[in-house]
Amino acid sequence: SWTRARSRTPSSMASLEDLYAVSRRLCFDVTEGLSKLERDEGRGHGVNDGLAREMRTRMGELKKITSEMERQWRAMAMTASIAKSDTWKRKVEHVIEETDHLEMSLHRFGSREERRLNEQKEREDLMRRVTDDEGFRSLVGEYDAESGSMKSVRRSGSMVDELLEQGASVLGNLSEQSATLRNVKRKVFSLLDKMGVSSSLLRVIDRRQRLDAILVYGGMFATVLILFIVWMFFSR
Repeated sequence: SWTRARSRTPSSMASLEDLYAVSRRLCFDVTEGLSKLERDEGRGHGVNDGLAREMRTRMGELKKITSEMERQWRAMAMTASIAKSDTWKRKVEHVIEETDHLEMSLHRFGSREERRLNEQKEREDLMRRVTDDEGFRSLVGEYDAESGSMKSVRRSGSMVDELLEQGASVLGNLSEQSATLRNVKRKVFSLLDKMGVSSSLLRVIDRRQRLDAILVYGGMFATVLILFIVWMFFSR
């Protein structure tokens, strides 16, 4: 750590070289730790709280070291050669940029983790209200009952539609049969007339045809009436 780097120097302040070495190690450790945290997050695993705390601690150490490195570099620039000063300027700026990037990444991770914890807490509170709140359970039960009623109405509507289609098909068939019977009637009358059948017999046949027609149209009316009653019953 930075303390060990300071203890290795004869003065009370660690050298710029020692601080740079420690900063590179801390950057590597934070990068590795942050990558592991993000991998666990992506897999849906629980966050390692101990590792997250350690990364925040190391980030705090890294920021202190970069601040000290920048101070020492500015002091060096006043006495060291231009070439040496420029070299350390690039090194210090690189460490500062990398530290800022890691700090931002760690902050974004912390924000996502905080949002995840809040959402988990809200879900737990909701489930607790479901199990503890009688009024809320009653509201959920009413919603389920209403949903079931709507499904029942939709099923009834489908049944009525099917019955109406069947009724329309029956009415169409009856109409076709009626037209066929009328054609047969005309042909039979024409044939009987050619054969010299008496008019009384023709009248009997005509009455029978009319009775058949009444039965056909009565059946059509009864079918329509039954379908209407069924529709009224299911639509209530």
